Amino acid sequence: MARLKTGGGHGGHNGLKDIIAQLGSKDFWRLRIGIGHPGDRAEVANYVLNDPRRDEREQIDEAMQKAQSVANLIIEGKTEAAMLKLHSA
Repeated sequence: MARLKTGGGHGGHNGLKDIIAQLGSKDFWRLRIGIGHPGDRAEVANYVLNDPRRDEREQIDEAMQKAQSVANLIIEGKTEAAMLKLHSA
Protein backbone atom coordinates (compact mmCIF):
# COMPACT_ATOMS: atom_id res chain seq x y z
CA MET A 1 0.00 0.00 0.00
CA ALA A 2 1.28 3.47 -0.87
CA ARG A 3 -0.29 6.60 0.57
CA LEU A 4 0.51 10.30 0.24
CA LYS A 5 -0.35 12.56 3.15
CA THR A 6 0.70 15.72 4.87
CA GLY A 7 1.25 16.09 8.58
CA GLY A 8 0.98 13.56 11.36
CA GLY A 9 3.10 12.27 14.19
CA HIS A 10 6.24 10.16 14.21
CA GLY A 11 4.61 6.95 15.44
CA GLY A 12 7.83 5.99 17.23
CA HIS A 13 9.85 6.17 13.99
CA ASN A 14 13.25 7.66 14.81
CA GLY A 15 13.81 8.94 11.28
CA LEU A 16 10.52 10.85 11.37
CA LYS A 17 11.35 12.15 14.85
CA ASP A 18 14.56 13.62 13.47
CA ILE A 19 12.87 15.15 10.41
CA ILE A 20 10.21 16.76 12.62
CA ALA A 21 12.91 18.09 14.96
CA GLN A 22 14.99 19.48 12.07
CA LEU A 23 12.00 21.11 10.35
CA GLY A 24 10.40 22.24 13.59
CA SER A 25 7.06 21.08 12.23
CA LYS A 26 5.01 17.96 11.53
CA ASP A 27 3.55 19.58 8.41
CA PHE A 28 5.41 18.06 5.48
CA TRP A 29 4.43 15.66 2.70
CA ARG A 30 4.99 11.96 3.30
CA LEU A 31 4.87 9.14 0.81
CA ARG A 32 4.14 6.11 2.96
CA ILE A 33 4.79 2.56 1.83
CA GLY A 34 2.90 0.16 4.10
CA ILE A 35 3.99 -3.39 4.79
CA GLY A 36 1.07 -4.51 6.90
CA HIS A 37 1.03 -5.69 10.50
CA PRO A 38 1.73 -9.12 12.02
CA GLY A 39 -1.42 -8.91 14.15
CA ASP A 40 0.47 -9.03 17.47
CA ARG A 41 2.11 -5.87 18.80
CA ALA A 42 4.92 -7.93 20.37
CA GLU A 43 5.87 -9.29 16.92
CA VAL A 44 6.18 -5.93 15.11
CA ALA A 45 9.98 -5.65 15.40
CA ASN A 46 10.55 -9.16 14.04
CA TYR A 47 7.99 -8.59 11.30
CA VAL A 48 9.60 -5.34 10.13
CA LEU A 49 13.21 -6.51 10.41
CA ASN A 50 12.84 -9.91 8.73
CA ASP A 51 12.65 -10.49 4.99
CA PRO A 52 9.09 -10.36 3.64
CA ARG A 53 7.31 -13.46 2.40
CA ARG A 54 7.00 -13.82 -1.36
CA ASP A 55 3.41 -12.51 -1.47
CA GLU A 56 4.38 -9.56 0.74
CA ARG A 57 7.38 -8.81 -1.51
CA GLU A 58 5.00 -8.66 -4.49
CA GLN A 59 2.74 -6.23 -2.63
CA ILE A 60 5.74 -4.06 -1.71
CA ASP A 61 6.93 -4.04 -5.32
CA GLU A 62 3.45 -3.03 -6.50
CA ALA A 63 3.29 -0.21 -3.94
CA MET A 64 6.72 1.02 -5.05
CA GLN A 65 5.58 1.05 -8.70
CA LYS A 66 2.48 3.04 -7.77
CA ALA A 67 4.61 5.51 -5.80
CA GLN A 68 7.00 5.91 -8.72
CA SER A 69 4.06 6.55 -11.06
CA VAL A 70 3.12 9.71 -9.11
CA ALA A 71 6.63 10.96 -8.31
CA ASN A 72 6.63 13.57 -11.09
CA LEU A 73 3.27 14.93 -9.94
CA ILE A 74 4.60 15.31 -6.40
CA ILE A 75 7.77 17.04 -7.62
CA GLU A 76 5.67 19.42 -9.73
CA GLY A 77 3.61 20.30 -6.63
CA LYS A 78 0.48 18.62 -8.00
CA THR A 79 -0.17 16.77 -4.76
CA GLU A 80 -3.97 16.64 -5.13
CA ALA A 81 -3.60 14.91 -8.52
CA ALA A 82 -0.94 12.58 -7.10
CA MET A 83 -3.19 11.62 -4.18
CA LEU A 84 -6.15 11.00 -6.48
CA LYS A 85 -4.10 8.79 -8.79
CA LEU A 86 -2.32 6.93 -5.98
CA HIS A 87 -5.30 6.36 -3.70
CA SER A 88 -7.79 5.37 -6.40
CA ALA A 89 -5.53 2.96 -8.27
